Amino acid sequence: MSSPTISVIIPVYNGERFLAEAIQSVLDQTLPPDEIIVVDDGSTDGSAALVHRLASTSRLPIHYIYQENQGPAAARNHGVQLALGAYIAFLDADDIWDRDKLSVQLRLLTEHKTARLVWGYIQEFKIENQQKIMLGPPHPGPHVGSVLMQRTVFEQVGRYDESMWHGEDLDWFLRSSELGIPALTHRETVLWYRHHANNMWLGRQDTFAHDLIAFVRRRLEHKQ
Repeated sequence: MSSPTISVIIPVYNGERFLAEAIQSVLDQTLPPDEIIVVDDGSTDGSAALVHRLASTSRLPIHYIYQENQGPAAARNHGVQLALGAYIAFLDADDIWDRDKLSVQLRLLTEHKTARLVWGYIQEFKIENQQKIMLGPPHPGPHVGSVLMQRTVFEQVGRYDESMWHGEDLDWFLRSSELGIPALTHRETVLWYRHHANNMWLGRQDTFAHDLIAFVRRRLEHKQ
């Protein structure tokens, strides 16, 4: 019996600075995925050249797809549309996976037959003077990069809301919870979340606050 296929989707927008490290953390998995799909959301930096260079020497298929700038939700949706895997995982271009991320999470989904998605703990960090500095202890949380899910979950819950440029992953996870999708949380750290000046929400607090208010309003209207 063949093992399940896993597709990893990495959206990127002008993420050349950290993208190679993110991709390498996928290539270094103790359980490698079957494909990596990099969806370039209109980058104007060297992201495209970097992906093509890594793909030329990779033992795993790395697919590069370009689209006009539409936001992270649209990039993730595009990647899922192209993915062939029975399991889907996402990684942002500035974050890093623990090397056992996929092996631990696929094992848990295999052992717990009713669970359809699983997420692990997140370690926040920053780099100062070429040193990795931990920011607090590992913690749970609905972050798109800490999850492995059956593809059928995505088909049931639906696409990420492309009108949202922040909080689209939280919106998706709340929809999955409302539908009663069985989920597991485990305590192993699987995602290293990088703090830097250009984080989508850490570095853009003005637009994040606006989108967060709109998100809360939308959820309240949905409940009525």
